[in-house]
Amino acid sequence: MLSQLLIIILLSLSDYWPNMQPNFQRQVTLLSLIPRAPRKISVNELVERLVNRTHDANKRSVQRDLKAMYEMGTFGLRLDNRSKPYGWSIESCWRGLNLDLMDQHMALALTTLKRSTSQLMPPQSLQQLQPYFERADKVLASDPENSWLYWACRVAQLPEPYPFILPSHEPKSLEVIQQAILDRKQISCDIKKLISGNMHWLHYSHINPQGILSRDSVVLLAFTIGSFDTRLHHKPIGLLRNAQLLPSKAVESENFDIKNADPGTQNEKIQLELLLSDRATFIMREAKFSEDQTMQLQDDGRFRVTAKVFDTPKLRAALWEMADTVEILAPTKLRDHFVKMAQKMRLKYL
Repeated sequence: MLSQLLIIILLSLSDYWPNMQPNFQRQVTLLSLIPRAPRKISVNELVERLVNRTHDANKRSVQRDLKAMYEMGTFGLRLDNRSKPYGWSIESCWRGLNLDLMDQHMALALTTLKRSTSQLMPPQSLQQLQPYFERADKVLASDPENSWLYWACRVAQLPEPYPFILPSHEPKSLEVIQQAILDRKQISCDIKKLISGNMHWLHYSHINPQGILSRDSVVLLAFTIGSFDTRLHHKPIGLLRNAQLLPSKAVESENFDIKNADPGTQNEKIQLELLLSDRATFIMREAKFSEDQTMQLQDDGRFRVTAKVFDTPKLRAALWEMADTVEILAPTKLRDHFVKMAQKMRLKYL
């Protein structure tokens, strides 16, 4: 339902909006704890659950928040005061926000959502939210002080620039994939693959979409094929076309976890040892490879850095960017990799 969707997405906005006001975060969490009628919850229970979620809350502040939101009529709150302890719930027939009562907090949250997660939400959800996005724009534009609009125009999470121009995905195929994940159905589609030095479109049926993830500004589909191939594949959605929704139920991977689905993180952990120049950007920014990192100043002015990290393509790319200020001491396998890279580069450019 739209109300539950809004609560979930507002809770997730703290990742994109780290300076979200603490009171607003508490209020959004508070709403997520209130059940739909006929069930209800007391103020004391709400305080206890908020504290368990590390929110600074007491009975007076929770009562004040509930009263303010109740009087606004924004979230369909209902108070049962027929007997003590009084109980709070959300109207069973309530489906969404009152557009006329939207305040600047909600408008800014919705504007941030629209900018940040449009590719990661089903089209139906975005379509339902469109009136709220439009109303949010009007609320911010009508602010007499322009402070909220000023904030919206000057605070953003920018995507990491990608050095290549990648194939754009078919909007229809993305919608089919999103619908398949929502309905837990299989799809068929054409996938572009490199074979003997040439790119070919190959048709696949009975693809099981497992999840959608965005990495380095590229939207990827994680999937398995059929009932017997349990390997997890990853493809940019730009390399898929003619996606069709199938009536057959998707085979769900038992061990799939979206948080660990990025192929760039599925690598072994290594004990990294480096010598870094004092002019290295890494040193000047006081950066860390890991929380267990150690750093010691050497007699020659360089820093010896040790850290336990995953050996990922991103790590190797970062070390290559620092090539003129870093020497890799361990592990030997990683050092040998960069020795070979340096030799190849020397042969090409000398």
